[in-house]
Amino acid sequence: MLQKIFSLIAFMAFSLMSYAPSAIAVEDKPPVDVQELFTSTKPIYGESFTYPEGKGEMRLYKVDVQPGGVVPLHFHEAPLTSYIEEGQLTLKTKKGKSTTFREGDSFVLSADTPPHTMANNGKVPAVMWVTVAAAEGVPTLTNVEG
Repeated sequence: MLQKIFSLIAFMAFSLMSYAPSAIAVEDKPPVDVQELFTSTKPIYGESFTYPEGKGEMRLYKVDVQPGGVVPLHFHEAPLTSYIEEGQLTLKTKKGKSTTFREGDSFVLSADTPPHTMANNGKVPAVMWVTVAAAEGVPTLTNVEG
């Protein structure tokens, strides 16, 4: 019986020792690491942005755009921040001005941003994260005819 207890204690000690490197590696990192990835006081077109009136509402979207895919001509009534996680997307205004955003890029759009499309002209799917600072009842985007 005593031998079984000793064997159990030895087994537990050995098991704990095998996890020691993992515990040490975890201790090397801070428990919380916050990194500001992007900040801006103005959108890509225009000098500043304003928030719509009403009860504030924050939104978060993940937008997947396949190669050749296009978000139709639209505009925004509330400011938004976008982050390209994968691939690339090209914003093209109704007047033909074009800006391409690639993996790791961030940008701000607002009510001052002219009507535009977002197209994946690349060869791989694009993933874009969008946060919107809107108000209840204010659409995230409004499609434009034509």
